[in-house]
Amino acid sequence: MKEWLSLIADVIGILGAIFALLAWLQSRQLKQAIEQETRRQNQKIQVVLQHGANKIELPIELRRAEITRAEILGRIGMLPMKKQGERFSIAYLHKPEFQKQISQVVEGSGEGIITISCTEKELAQFDL
Repeated sequence: MKEWLSLIADVIGILGAIFALLAWLQSRQLKQAIEQETRRQNQKIQVVLQHGANKIELPIELRRAEITRAEILGRIGMLPMKKQGERFSIAYLHKPEFQKQISQVVEGSGEGIITISCTEKELAQFDL
């Protein structure tokens, strides 16, 4: 009887060690995945207003985690206007392509650029 208990205890100990090893390996993989996602979310994204060769780069890059339509509009709203107190107007911001561009940057990886197409008049409203 003693031999059976010893054998059962040994098997339980070995199985416990195997499960502990598998849990450690899985936690290591999860930690690496979290670190990789954190690095991806911290990548800088440049937002550019563009009409032909004329470009205005927003002065502060956004992190991928900060990219939302509202955040981009807020950053554009911080640009100085030629007519003080007026709100900017850019037709491209109402198009589905703009939202698609945001989605591609948010879901993607690597350095990214969001290019906002403007007319000459739309670009001229900013005092830069």
